[in-house]
Amino acid sequence: MSDAISVNYIQSALQTLQTATKNLNETQERTSSGLKIESASDNASYWSMSNAMKSDNKVLSSVGDALSLGSSKTDTAYQAVDSAIDIVNQITSQLTTAKEAGTDKSTINETIAGLKQNLLSVIKGASFSGDNWLYNTEDAGAGVKQVPNDFHRTVSGAVSLSYLTFDAGSNTLVDTADPSRGLLTGNIDADSLSSDSTGTARNYYLLDPGTGTTDDGTQIAISDDTTDDELDDMISVVGKIADKLTTLGTTLGNISNRIDSQSTFVSSLGSTLDDSVSSLVDADMEEESTKLTAYQTQQSLSTQILSMANSHLQSLATLFQ
Repeated sequence: MSDAISVNYIQSALQTLQTATKNLNETQERTSSGLKIESASDNASYWSMSNAMKSDNKVLSSVGDALSLGSSKTDTAYQAVDSAIDIVNQITSQLTTAKEAGTDKSTINETIAGLKQNLLSVIKGASFSGDNWLYNTEDAGAGVKQVPNDFHRTVSGAVSLSYLTFDAGSNTLVDTADPSRGLLTGNIDADSLSSDSTGTARNYYLLDPGTGTTDDGTQIAISDDTTDDELDDMISVVGKIADKLTTLGTTLGNISNRIDSQSTFVSSLGSTLDDSVSSLVDADMEEESTKLTAYQTQQSLSTQILSMANSHLQSLATLFQ
């Protein structure tokens, strides 16, 4: 009877030891990797869901990078337009001063010429990552600029991107290939801006792009022979340019705000996906540590029981020798 009981003890202890060892190994793997689901065999459904979310997060990361790049380009263009507005307003101020009796128009023109050089430098320098939304040198024109705005995944799993667009072709400030396409290099008819239009065009442009090609018309510049009527025309044209620059600045500002808003959303969504993946596949390290201690204890006790049972059987065997 004692032999039968000992054998049962041994079998029970052996089964407990095998189970404890198996559980201990699994817990040690989870503790080492930090994952409770490392492959599809652990939980096919959760593994599939986590991989899909990881894929989405990679797309989101790329969209976030593109948004950051687009934001930098937009902000660069906006800062250039903001500076251009200030310079154009200074030119308006100089032209207005030139109407006062006794002013030295030649000296004022030197100031205006310096301001125009600064203006041209600002526009040429509004480049980020080799892309300038305000300064064009291509025969085909600047075209439309696109910034990735968001991505969508359909029920079938197909991914598509949506974009914010900026019509650089219609908002070019300086165009060296075709000066007429640039706001600052193309003609503006002062007569069309006058309340008592004569029907005869009086075209003026502000900047010479410096390529030897200019739009037909008169560049805004003054001398001692410049009349008050001509000054009025120039002031009117420069005022129109300032209005268009303000509208352009508003457009760029709106784009920048939309990009910033979307960047915040993309960042938050990415964090949510990370948390969701973590909740599906990451191991609870506090829980796993508790299990690890319990399984180690269980393994140790089972080993001791087996050792005691084996010793008992050996003692019984000695008695029958």
